[in-house]
Amino acid sequence: MAEPRLALAGCGTVGAVHAERLVADGAQIVAICDPDAEALSRMARALPQRPQLFRSEQDLLAAGCADAIVLCTPHARHADQIAAALEAGVHVLCEKPFVTNHALGQALVQKAREKNLALFVSYTRRARGHARFLQAAVGKIGPVRFVSILRSQPWLQTHGRTWRMHESEGGGFLRDAGASMLDLTLSLIPEPLSVASAQLYKAGTAEVDVCASVQLRFRSDARAELTLLGDATETLERIQVFGENGTAGWHQREGMPAELYVRESGCSIEVPDPATYRIPTPDKAFVAALRSGRRFDSETAPDLYDAVTALPTIALVERLYREGLWR
Repeated sequence: MAEPRLALAGCGTVGAVHAERLVADGAQIVAICDPDAEALSRMARALPQRPQLFRSEQDLLAAGCADAIVLCTPHARHADQIAAALEAGVHVLCEKPFVTNHALGQALVQKAREKNLALFVSYTRRARGHARFLQAAVGKIGPVRFVSILRSQPWLQTHGRTWRMHESEGGGFLRDAGASMLDLTLSLIPEPLSVASAQLYKAGTAEVDVCASVQLRFRSDARAELTLLGDATETLERIQVFGENGTAGWHQREGMPAELYVRESGCSIEVPDPATYRIPTPDKAFVAALRSGRRFDSETAPDLYDAVTALPTIALVERLYREGLWR
């Protein structure tokens, strides 16, 4: 495929981020859709070339104007939209989580394989330099014995009047921002889980969790603890990795220089530049895969953003919601 024709479903804040990345990569966005006429018009004005406008993804897919679609819609709608796109022969890049049910995710991955279509999931954190560095650091300090993660942000303040507050739309902080932290944890300790537990906290009139405390134990007896605060007043992220042969960490807060390091046992501290570890974003990788004309019907060595790689996190989030203790 020389130059794929892209469509974008969902013209809100997240959709705008994807559009900016795609345009920066020289991608051609030929169609956009959103039930909100104002959001649709705003996105159309922001693009370098005016796209076709649709009020629903069904109409967009029926028009046959796109080779691929980027889904930036409420979580609970993803599964039906992915299925419709695959049935129409359209490649998919979906915002995370691409589904809220593991079994359904498996079925969609299989359907994409059968139709030789790309089904990618936008876990942007996988591309970030600090995450890539910490994964590499495990090779120096491992095996990992303990991972501690604190993630806070004013999520409730930002999204308190949006679909993210509604269970029927697949809302919830653990399923949203928390999933990225769980995905990173599973990459740092790539072992089967033996124990997973969580305390989930609501706030005010929210139908969904706003904060969560998660405890994980793996087959090797390695452990992880995650504190996820969606009602904080500032965005802060702190990750500490403790291995048998050293430690590594990342600390970032608003308005302050970020800190990233690794210290092997008996060695001096190493402070790298995270920029040197960055890799292409999901948007860039998705477009590059389509431009290459490669096949997508094999599970051998899947792409970093292939939906099959997101299934373990989907299963874990589903388990934590099912078995977690609600406060």
